Amino acid sequence: MTGIRTTFALLIGFLLPVSLQAAPSAAEPIELEWCLDDFPNRHHYPEHGNPYGPTVDFMQELAKRAGVQLRFSPSTPFARCLRMMEQGKTDVMTSLNASTERAQYMHLIPYDHARPEVILLRQESPDIWSVAELSHLNLMVIRGYTYNADILNIIARHQQTIEVDSLDSGLNMLLLNRADALLAPVQSSRNLIQTNPRYHGQFKTASLAIQLAEPRYVHIGLSKASPNARLEKQLRLAVESMIADDLVHRYFHALPGAPAQ
Repeated sequence: MTGIRTTFALLIGFLLPVSLQAAPSAAEPIELEWCLDDFPNRHHYPEHGNPYGPTVDFMQELAKRAGVQLRFSPSTPFARCLRMMEQGKTDVMTSLNASTERAQYMHLIPYDHARPEVILLRQESPDIWSVAELSHLNLMVIRGYTYNADILNIIARHQQTIEVDSLDSGLNMLLLNRADALLAPVQSSRNLIQTNPRYHGQFKTASLAIQLAEPRYVHIGLSKASPNARLEKQLRLAVESMIADDLVHRYFHALPGAPAQ
């Protein structure tokens, strides 16, 4: 009997470490990949090293509050990130305008008020103050950009609209006098003008400010095709807690010269 007990004890002693080693750690947090590129004044993505900037700080705090780990994608163009979100090949994006199309393949979580787009003119062009004045101009809009519904109504009624492939194409056409005005996102156009010497001092913002009927928001997107799509409520609650703690203002509005996108 003693021999049997000894053999049993040795067997348990051998199997216990193996079973403990094989057991997965229940405390390991889920990892979410954030698909992003270089977006000056929001999240810089250097050629070597990790991204940094206010959006990075915001997302790291969000991950901490949601109990997940954040992983940065390689620097990826915005349009490609959208395709990857649709295919479930990445998890989250930031700084997104809402649209019916995007809502089909991602959960959209609002976290900040968005600024209306601006109308850019050549520096020497007459200023415009009204939609009636705008109606006489050749107005460029960016193909694929998600404009607010109020702005889409203006575009739909406009008689002389030109679609351009990108913000850079629009600025170049404006510079070469091939159109009169460009309807552009504030921060992206500011970044592009600052980084391209050809554009320095060439443009101005029209005095016409487009008033939105309803508030517009910037969103975090969580891919519905992601294996982690079930975390929507978790992320939404974390965002709400950060808004309640005034962290959105701290990250995006308390910095000089860096208005919210």
